[in-house]
Amino acid sequence: MKHKGVFVLALSLAGCIENELPIPVREPGNAEIRYADLGPDYGVQLHVNLHTGEVVANHPKDAWCTRFHFKDDTVWMDLNSSRFMHIAPIGQDMSNVFLTPGQADALSWGVNRPSGRDDSQIVQAGLTWAIDLGRDPDNPIASLGSIRMECLDADSDEAVLRVSELVSEQPDDTLSWDTIWVANDPDISQVHLSLLHGEANVVNIEPPTGTWDLYFTQYTALLGDEGEEPTTEYLVTGVLSHAEGIRVLQPLDGDWEHWKEVDWSPQDWSEDWDILGFDWKSYSLTEGTYSIDSDAIYCISTPEGREFLFRFLDFYDDTGATGRITYETLER
Repeated sequence: MKHKGVFVLALSLAGCIENELPIPVREPGNAEIRYADLGPDYGVQLHVNLHTGEVVANHPKDAWCTRFHFKDDTVWMDLNSSRFMHIAPIGQDMSNVFLTPGQADALSWGVNRPSGRDDSQIVQAGLTWAIDLGRDPDNPIASLGSIRMECLDADSDEAVLRVSELVSEQPDDTLSWDTIWVANDPDISQVHLSLLHGEANVVNIEPPTGTWDLYFTQYTALLGDEGEEPTTEYLVTGVLSHAEGIRVLQPLDGDWEHWKEVDWSPQDWSEDWDILGFDWKSYSLTEGTYSIDSDAIYCISTPEGREFLFRFLDFYDDTGATGRITYETLER
């Protein structure tokens, strides 16, 4: 497949809302230095609990392809952007026939925004998509192929999908469909699906909601010149915060000690997934090394009312290999 492009809330309440009890004030904790190791090839994805520093779950990048989030009566589908996956809508005239390689290349391919979901990711009955399964983690220049996916039905309880091959050199061949039922699981935020090796299977990837806060992973970012709409696709390594109820603030000024003491304004919070992101590090082409902006401070709020200061310290392990993200946290 050819594509263009390269790759928190310490609000001091004077009173309480009627019928609610105040949250007990926690004494500030000690700063903790921890790490999340993605490996030198950035080949794993990690669900991390901020309070304990525990890696609650980990899996290789090829363990899943798409995931589904059920909210009210809407179902959303995300791609596994750590593999540079792409998606394109398919019209009714192409939904039930094989495409030639040229027709597939000409589709309107795109990626998911790393900041969060938009309406293009809503799953509805009658919609069909072409999905590029991205790059092989064991051979990044090799493609994992492509499939087509059609939604037969979707509601608050489940999505019924069918998948088939997308491309054939013999476009008159008959499509062979595999139907999969993706049921809403109230214990987790996203249900994951694997589409590799000609099979469609629900896979156990995400730990229960409330047990993890941050996702350390590669992902596809959209870059662009300042003031312009970012359109250049680039594979980066960093941290996303799409766990339920996580909010992040990146202050524009003030140091660690300042933000340890001051109130965190509710107006400044963001629910964007990529505030922590990847640009806490920079790469020198002349020296061939990464440097870390340890002055960049982040404030993180969890749904349970916990508040953490957070900063990045390193991107190297003890042997000098990249992929180990060392970070510091302090719970207020």
